[in-house]
Amino acid sequence: MRALSRIALLAVAQGLACCSSASAELMLFKIRTAEQCPEGLTIKSKTVEGLIQFDVTVDAEKIANAGELYKDRAHPQAFLKIDLADQPVAWVTLHGGKEGRLTSYQFRVSPAAARSSELQLGVSLFEKDGFATLGGGVSMQIYLSGFEPKAEKAGEARP
Repeated sequence: MRALSRIALLAVAQGLACCSSASAELMLFKIRTAEQCPEGLTIKSKTVEGLIQFDVTVDAEKIANAGELYKDRAHPQAFLKIDLADQPVAWVTLHGGKEGRLTSYQFRVSPAAARSSELQLGVSLFEKDGFATLGGGVSMQIYLSGFEPKAEKAGEARP
């Protein structure tokens, strides 16, 4: 009976593995300041026409520690969750521009939205057959409030 139970358990487990797809991400980073950014992630901001412009540069291979095994098979995805006064306003997929190994994202939000909004950035590794790996990815929850431009020093003229 024991052997039959094991066979049944293996059959169920195999059936679930074949009939469902799952993605697993091993690391989740909550990032509140530039100092907390992992190697390969750069976030800069500046004020443009009353809005805060964020320039985000991602080296997916460095962030995911892809190495030679996954060279050219690490890809980022970015989503902007916009909140005002802790009330959800929008969930936007960002499309990045690729230049060599780097992917760049640029967006603008109001200062009020920057205080409670976040950028969700994920880096996934892919096998040679094009399927995402199970694990090995990195997810980052980036709080925009920690990246607002520094206030201008007193006495400096505004452009």
